[in-house]
Parts: sequence; structure tokens; C-alpha cells
Amino acid sequence: MEARRTKYGLTLVAVLGAGLALGCGEDLLAPATGTCPGFCPPEQLEVVDSILLDVITSDSTFTGYVLPWEATALQTYRDSSDAGDAGSRAVITFPAFSDSLRVGGSSDTTRGPVVGTDSIAVRLQVSGGNVDATGRELLLYRISPDVDTAATYGDLDLVFADSALLATVPVPDSVTSDSLRVTLDGSAFPGFEQDGNRIGIGVALRNPTGYVQLGSVEGGAPAIITRYVRVDSAGTAVPRVEGRIPDFDTFVGTAIAAAPATSRVVGGVPAARTLLRFALPGRIADSSEVLRATLLLLPSEPVLGAPNDSLAVIAQGLATDVGAKSPLVGVPADSVSLRIAFVGVGSTDTVRLDVTDLVIRWTNDSTAPRALALRAIPEGSSFAELRIGAANGPLRPRLHVTFVPPLPLGER
Repeated sequence: MEARRTKYGLTLVAVLGAGLALGCGEDLLAPATGTCPGFCPPEQLEVVDSILLDVITSDSTFTGYVLPWEATALQTYRDSSDAGDAGSRAVITFPAFSDSLRVGGSSDTTRGPVVGTDSIAVRLQVSGGNVDATGRELLLYRISPDVDTAATYGDLDLVFADSALLATVPVPDSVTSDSLRVTLDGSAFPGFEQDGNRIGIGVALRNPTGYVQLGSVEGGAPAIITRYVRVDSAGTAVPRVEGRIPDFDTFVGTAIAAAPATSRVVGGVPAARTLLRFALPGRIADSSEVLRATLLLLPSEPVLGAPNDSLAVIAQGLATDVGAKSPLVGVPADSVSLRIAFVGVGSTDTVRLDVTDLVIRWTNDSTAPRALALRAIPEGSSFAELRIGAANGPLRPRLHVTFVPPLPLGER
């Protein structure tokens, strides 16, 4: 085996004996112009294994693909009274309840006024969390139903006060998917009528080493609030039930420092993507057979995010390169598991993504953009954020390619 350095990086050349597979003999019946060895492949096959250091010509990070109130899950983590603690809290508001309800069956349209509320039940859907977590508790707070998309963690900090605490709901140990229900007294929301019969709740997690994802409307597993009331029916109070799903849900977290100019970002909230553009060397791009290609990403700092969280990163090709709005090419089913890398919060390890089918597409189709997007899946549901070195810096991404150069047919 021979090792040599090219302008692209370190290259290893392996020469494999291929006498049985590629050997040929003299064919006495063949025309003189087609006899061996003049038009036979060589007796040895060259396989090149190369790490290309300067194959990425440019890169860009774009942010805002999924905003917190558009996410398929709401992340909560670490709620503590100690100053300086990082955290994230969910905010959920519900549309107005009715002043009157039907007093009879489905065929009776007679309505009666609501004369009292006996209790209010809140159901939260846990859609994720770290599997080894213990001692987690969700804290439910009474908040204004007028919270909007502009609210920040700091804006709502005073709202999450002991005086507004409604209930503490234990999360079973190691549970990552469950439905949690708590019943509150009918007087739990004293400002109910002044708020236009609307309800808002905030959810925080009390646990320093874990996180909990709550289902959202966008994710198809929203919180549900049910009001158990009494309705006046000709002087008789009859029990009735009315439920609501959120008209708005989001999550807010403590701000983190912006990434330095020497870094590119994947994931986080709002969701960020990084586009990488490639210039394959002619020896590979023109006629080589690519056997394997692995994209190597070097973190510029430990992965950010909630304790014990992880980030799933995927590489997808571009249908066309128009910057932030570049449409992505779907990933073949048999390549999905290869294209994804799971990166734990706090990790500084090199991230490896198999992009073999992408590079093969680039070599087979000269019109395909030689570019890809790095993004999180799902996007916008977690504060986990990968920061990698820029293409023009010392921690720039690399492409590890194993390929077979074109066979030198003809006289040698």
C-alpha cells in the first residue's frame, strides 16, 4: 500500500490483485485491432482512499426554518430558583369556553347558562425525554392567556412564581411517552371571566439532569383541558363537560450566546440549517467509481442543549441551490439510517455522515447541485445545537472518499 499527500489531503492507494476478475487471454479468432493486451483492462485494480480537506468551497448558515410555536414538541428542562440556571418552559393557551351549554341530548338545542365550575382537568402528553431520568416533576402555573410569539424567557420569569403554582405532576421514571393528567379545583383560575373565559398555563420541569418533551398541536399530541360545570336547566343544575385544545403553544428558553463567525450552526431554536457547497476533484467527479463517501464534521465547541439531550443530524441534497429557500431532495429509504448521526449534548467528537449516494449522484449527473444541507430532525423541537468549523477555517469539514479511478484501457 502506498500513501501520498495531494493538494486535497491525505490519500492512500491500495493495489488489489485482480488477475482472475480482470485477466484476459489472446483470442486467436479476434480481429487484429481488438486483440489483448491492447484493449484489455490492467491486471491490477487501484482503489484510492482519500480525505479531501479543501473540497468544500463555501458554506452558509440560515436560521428560522421552524419557530418554537411551530414545533412538533415543546421542550422543558431544568427549572431552579438558583440564579444563572438555564432552562426552558412551555406556554399553552386555550380558546374561550362557552357561557352556556346544551341542557338536553344531541337532538335538543335548548341551552342553559353555566352557573358553576366544579373542576378543571389538564392532560399533558409526554412525547420525549432522556430514558434514564428519575425524579422529574412538571410544575403547572397559572399564566395570562394573552401570551404571544414575542414573549421571552425573561418576560415570563415573574409569571412562573410560587403564588401562581397550580399543581406538581410527577413524571414516571424513565418514561419518554405517556399521558399525564391532573385535576384542579374549579376556582383555580380566579380571573377566568375577566380573561374572556380563556385559560393559560405554563409548564416547567424541576430536575437538574433531565428534560421532557411535551406534545404540541403541530405534533398531533396537544394538551387538553376539560371543564366540568353545572348548567341551569329550568331551575335545575345539570352537569356538563366541555373540552378545549390549545389555540397557541410554544416554549421559551434562556438565551445562549450567538455562534462566532468562525462557526456554522445546525439545529437549535429557532431551527438553523447549514449549506455546504462542494468542488469535487476532476479525478473523482469525471469517471471514477465512488465506493464510499463520509462527511466529517468537526465541532467548534461542545454541543449545546438540555442536560442529557441529543441531536439527530441529517445531510440532504439540494434540488436547486437558491440559498435559504433551497428545496431539499428526499432521502432514499435505505439511506436514511446512514445519513443520520446522533450527537449528545456536551460532545466534541467528530460527526460522521454517510453521503455515498449523494456523491454518486453528483458524479453521475453534472446538472445536480454539488451541495447539501445539514439540518436537525425534527427541527425546532429542541435547544440542542451543533456548531461546526467554517469551510475556510482550521476545523473545516472534510470528505472521506474511497473510489476506483478509471481503468487505463489500451496499450501501456
